[in-house]
Amino acid sequence: MNAVRVPWSHASFLVYLGGLTILVAMLAFLSVESGKHGSGGLVGWSALVFAVLALLAFLSKRAGRLVTAGLYALSAVAAFVVFFGALLDWFGWLPDINNGSAFGGFRFWLLVLELSIVVASAVALRIFRFPLLVLVVAASAWFFVTDLVSGGGDWSAIVTIAYGLALLAVAVGYDSGGSRIYGFWLHVVAGLTIGGGLLWFFHDGDWDWVVVGVAALAYILLGDRLLRSSWVVLAAWGLLQVTTHFAGKWAAISVFSYFPLGLVLFPFLGFAGFEQRHDRPWLAALSYAILGLVFIAIAQLLAGRRRDAIPGAELL
Repeated sequence: MNAVRVPWSHASFLVYLGGLTILVAMLAFLSVESGKHGSGGLVGWSALVFAVLALLAFLSKRAGRLVTAGLYALSAVAAFVVFFGALLDWFGWLPDINNGSAFGGFRFWLLVLELSIVVASAVALRIFRFPLLVLVVAASAWFFVTDLVSGGGDWSAIVTIAYGLALLAVAVGYDSGGSRIYGFWLHVVAGLTIGGGLLWFFHDGDWDWVVVGVAALAYILLGDRLLRSSWVVLAAWGLLQVTTHFAGKWAAISVFSYFPLGLVLFPFLGFAGFEQRHDRPWLAALSYAILGLVFIAIAQLLAGRRRDAIPGAELL
């Protein structure tokens, strides 16, 4: 099953931007109609939107515009899930999901809805061979599995890590089988789930962030071994979080002083701040500068070891 891939260009950028804009606009439209007409009206509108998007996807595929077809298919999958969810809600089968944990309790029809996302995206992937649909399949499968076998909290984090490790094995299998385009998104979701599970357990004290730093270095080694940059990108994000933790502790400044770093890294740092802060603002700047040098040193080390696999390695 050959994946659809187009070289990056200004034209392909506009196609992807247009497709994703349609996706967001479609979801916003259905949200508005849901507020106006309720679940019954949403069933009709989402069915109409799904039919239009599916038609556009198949017409684009027939014309040989496979990337455009895949982008329409992505929106069609979202519209179908909204339609199916609205149908369940109209029948009164969908439980109230506004309160409590996302993974709390056994809610049969919600599990059916979650499974429908996996199935719909897998069917669309089979038909249109659009790699971005792999992301939807992998992410929705994680949510379904985690909701099925866990009830939130630490157990959900453990299941998330286990899912990430299993997905890593699948991704390596795709890489060795010649489907590296599909494997890319599998590696992304594997890295996010493993890292997210680890951050659930390790995000409070200094030693927790040391563990995160060690895990980030392991990500770099794994990314180098597999020649997958997504692991290195996630590792860099983790090391930036570690640095931000200690920089905020050593200096009597807010992490938002380092915009956009503070804003990007904020979700795992919280508003509360640190119990002990030392008024050495220069240490924060120095910490980031040292981290930048570490990034460059690691990059040059990897480039020196893998000159045959890294394009332009001699220029680094």
